[in-house]
Amino acid sequence: MAHLIANTISGKAAIAYVGETPWHGLGQQLTADSTIETWAEESGLDFQLATADVQFTPPASVWNGFKAQSLPYDGKKVMYRTDSNLPLGLVSSQYKIVQPIEVLEFFRDMVGNIAHLETAGVLRNGAHYWALAKMDGEFNIAGDKVNQYLLLASSADGSLATQARLTSVRVVCNNTLQLAQQKGKANVSVRHNSIFRPEAIKAELANSNETFRMFEQTAKFLATIKVGSTQAQAIFTKILGGDEKNPSRAAARALALFEGAGIGAELESAKGTAWGALNAVTQLMDWETARTGDARLANAWFGGGVNVKQQTVDALLALS
Repeated sequence: MAHLIANTISGKAAIAYVGETPWHGLGQQLTADSTIETWAEESGLDFQLATADVQFTPPASVWNGFKAQSLPYDGKKVMYRTDSNLPLGLVSSQYKIVQPIEVLEFFRDMVGNIAHLETAGVLRNGAHYWALAKMDGEFNIAGDKVNQYLLLASSADGSLATQARLTSVRVVCNNTLQLAQQKGKANVSVRHNSIFRPEAIKAELANSNETFRMFEQTAKFLATIKVGSTQAQAIFTKILGGDEKNPSRAAARALALFEGAGIGAELESAKGTAWGALNAVTQLMDWETARTGDARLANAWFGGGVNVKQQTVDALLALS
């Protein structure tokens, strides 16, 4: 099966991390005091992006015997890597490039202060690139620990706006949950027809601690809501498909995870609670809808699972 993680110039997986081997099991291990430049080299974010004009050549039959010519495709550019000339996608001629190194540079004045880089890397040959930093926030629900993270990601193919996302990671199982928009900002998105301004993004995320504390309150509240298997199944089928008598395969698996098969399902905070039901869906989305570590990574951060998790939160809160 083809991998989504790109390779560095030296042929290594284009991802780097500090600490223990991450859940996707890929990349180069760095020390906590590594420089931004080392991060760029080891994670594969040390390449440059550029655009070129697009031309196409219609088939000879179109020219009625005349010599075929290449024609311009106005309004479009091809985005490519300058180190390999590899094309990554067609973009608008108004596309504002965010260079991969800029994603790491975003964290330079934060590292060692309020943030600690944990992983960075490249997906789809350079079409997606990101850096993830652990922030100072954390909370605990009866032994169930959750940490706060900040993800900054961008794309070279137009499929993803540049995004800064506050997210949480449940330590026991590495489930990821994007923090819901409440007071303050949890997600800042910059479309590629606008200029990427790091300081403006940081200003919008200035109340990140307040946002994380509100998420903590929500998580702890979910842990107080008792949920039976029948209620859980009704929610799972509503969101994941099927009905009470014929649940979809995804809904049936989510119920099994909730009832004890999930990682951390037997913890006091999760057993028979809305928090447990949410983490059953999250485990399904992050771990079981993709077969490889890099595919799981892409799905957890950039896939449709993000919306499914938020729908689950909303449905569970409606039980209170």
